[in-house]
Amino acid sequence: MRWFILVFLTLFALMHLYAYSRVFKPALGKRGRWVIALLLSFGFFSPFIWRYADANMGPQAAYVTALSGLMWAGFLLYLVVVGLLFDLYRGMVYISRRFFGINPLPVPSSKTIALSILLLSTTLSAYSHYETLNLKVERYTLYTDKLPENIQRLKVLHISDIHLGPVMGMDKIRLVLEVYEREKPDLVVSTGDLVDGNMRNKLHLADALSEMKPPLGKYAVLGNHEYYRGLEQAIDFTQRAGFRLLRGDLAQIREVNLTVVGIDDDDCRFFKKCQGTLSDRELLEKANPNSFVLYLKHKPRLQEGAERLFDLMLSGHTHGGVYYPVGKLILTRLFISDRGFHRLEDSYIYISKGVGTGGPPMRLFSPPDVAVIEIVNRRR
Repeated sequence: MRWFILVFLTLFALMHLYAYSRVFKPALGKRGRWVIALLLSFGFFSPFIWRYADANMGPQAAYVTALSGLMWAGFLLYLVVVGLLFDLYRGMVYISRRFFGINPLPVPSSKTIALSILLLSTTLSAYSHYETLNLKVERYTLYTDKLPENIQRLKVLHISDIHLGPVMGMDKIRLVLEVYEREKPDLVVSTGDLVDGNMRNKLHLADALSEMKPPLGKYAVLGNHEYYRGLEQAIDFTQRAGFRLLRGDLAQIREVNLTVVGIDDDDCRFFKKCQGTLSDRELLEKANPNSFVLYLKHKPRLQEGAERLFDLMLSGHTHGGVYYPVGKLILTRLFISDRGFHRLEDSYIYISKGVGTGGPPMRLFSPPDVAVIEIVNRRR
C-alpha cells in the first residue's frame, strides 16, 4: 500500500503544480499569489486534514473538512482535464502555424483560457455533485426452474458501495430505505464498501439500516474499503445493521431453495485478514447446484470456469467509472464490465454503480443506483 500512497501524493502534487502554473497564476496574476498559495496548500494537505478530523474530531468537523477536501479534489481533476484539452487545442494551432503555415483557429489569451477553464470546471463540478443526489432504481427479471413449485417469484434488493463515513451518511440511507419500503423485497444484499470511515460515533446509521427486515434476511460481503478504514469496526457496523456477513462461506435458505454465497474482497491479502478461500471455483463448488445460487462478490471478476457454478452474481466496486469515459475506456478492460446486467454463458451478473462515492462526491453520467431483481419461477 505504501507505493500506492507515494504514487497518489506525487500525482496530487503535480496536479496542484499544473493548476497553479496554467490556471490560477494567469487568471489572478501576482496580486492573487497569496490567495493561490493558501488555496493550493490546503488542497494538497486536505486528505491528511480530513482523515485526522474523521479519526479524532466530532462528526460535524469531520464532515466539513472531508466535504471541502473531496470537493476540491474533484474540482482539481476537472481543472487539469479541461486545462489539458485547452493545451491540446493550442498545440494543434501551433503545429498548423509552424509546419503548415496556416492559422485556421484563433488562440485566446492565457488569462481568457484560464478563466474559461475555471468556469467550465466549476460548472462540471456543480453538475457532477448534483448527479450524486438522484438514486436510480434498476429493474431486471430473471427466470429459473430452481424455485419450489409453491414459490412464484423472489424479489432481491441489491445495494453496494454506500461508503458511509464522514461525508456519506443518513441522506444515502434514506434513499435506500425509500426503495425498500416501496418495493418490499424478500431479500436484501450488500456487496461491499458499506462503510468507509470512523464509525464509532455513527452507530445510528447502522440502526437505521437495521430497520430493513425482509422475510428472507439480509446478507453482505466485505469490500476493499472496509479493510482500509478498520476491519473490526466495519464488521461490527455491518452486523449491527442486521446483515449476516459471508466471508468465504454460504447460507442456505431452504424454504425457497436458495443458496447465498459470499467471498472476501481480495484486498484482504494486503492486510493479512482474509477469511476462507479467495478461489471462486473452490467456494462455489460447495454450493448445491440444484439450488438457485446467488453469488456475492465485491469486485466483478471471476476465475475461468466459475461462471458455470452460480445462477446470479451481484457485484459493485466500479461505480461505473464515476466519470463515464473512465468506466468505458479503462474499467471494462479490468473487470467483466463497469456496470449493468450481463449474461455469462448460462449465468448472469449485475454490476452496481453504487449508492455513494469513495472519493469526491461527484459523478458524470454514472448516476448512483440500486437494483431490484425479480427471480421468477419458470414452472408456474
